[in-house]
Amino acid sequence: MEPINKKSKDIHDLKALQNKLSNFEDDVLPYLPTKEEILLRARQRQSQRKILNHSIFSLIGFCIAIYWLNPTYQTLEFQTRKGEQKPIYLTDGSSIHLNTDTKIQVQQRLRSREILLHQGEASFTVSHFATNFLRPFERTFKVSAGQLEVIDIGTIFNVKKDNDTDVTVAVEQGEVAVKIRGAENPFIHLRQGQRLSNDGDRLDEIRTADLYEVNAWQSGYIVFNQKPLIHVIEDLQRYTNFEVDIKDSALQKIQITGKVNTHNYKKFMQTLPYMMNVQVYENSENKWIIKK
Repeated sequence: MEPINKKSKDIHDLKALQNKLSNFEDDVLPYLPTKEEILLRARQRQSQRKILNHSIFSLIGFCIAIYWLNPTYQTLEFQTRKGEQKPIYLTDGSSIHLNTDTKIQVQQRLRSREILLHQGEASFTVSHFATNFLRPFERTFKVSAGQLEVIDIGTIFNVKKDNDTDVTVAVEQGEVAVKIRGAENPFIHLRQGQRLSNDGDRLDEIRTADLYEVNAWQSGYIVFNQKPLIHVIEDLQRYTNFEVDIKDSALQKIQITGKVNTHNYKKFMQTLPYMMNVQVYENSENKWIIKK
């Protein structure tokens, strides 16, 4: 009899469990999603993943486009009056020393630092990363003046704009790359102690730079070595307003050597008769005559 009772008890317990499960199913089933709802949610998750992937690719594409466009995020203008000089310090540690009557525009771009020299002369000391490993990631430092484009590779160089198109570049330390703007010809590299000028869209030969002469203006002097008289006077007129009438065109070409204080042109004019066989007169305020 005992096995039968045990079997009956087991059947009773199973039915009780089934009843509990049935009650649990009745309570939970309304909250469970249907097959259609499960498929819908699956499609929604798949759609969300597609949107997310599309957004990521769009963001990457946008970043690439911005990097390629190299937008300007800051533009600054600087200039000096006649006879004035001024140092400019950039946020990246680079510096620009402006000579007399000079005007520049500084553009800070995403991938580059670009300077447009409208007129005058400036010396550039460019800051670089301390380690060569990081050099490929630093922003290009470019100077545009007249027909020339100058890319810095080293550290210190001087750019003088002689007129609307012609420019002279001299390297004091390091290296620069130079080319005619818009030309397909490759860049020409200048190293320490070298200079290069252009005549319109034609580059002259690379020459040795007299760095003492190139940098003299930063100490308040003009240094000239076998330079035509007319060019020396034109250099002095960049610093002071005065007029000179040279009566004989042959005198304009006479080459002279010396050193002149940029703020004391009168001393230079008064000394000329001792340097060459000429007569010099000041016929009125800031107006001079040179003749044989």
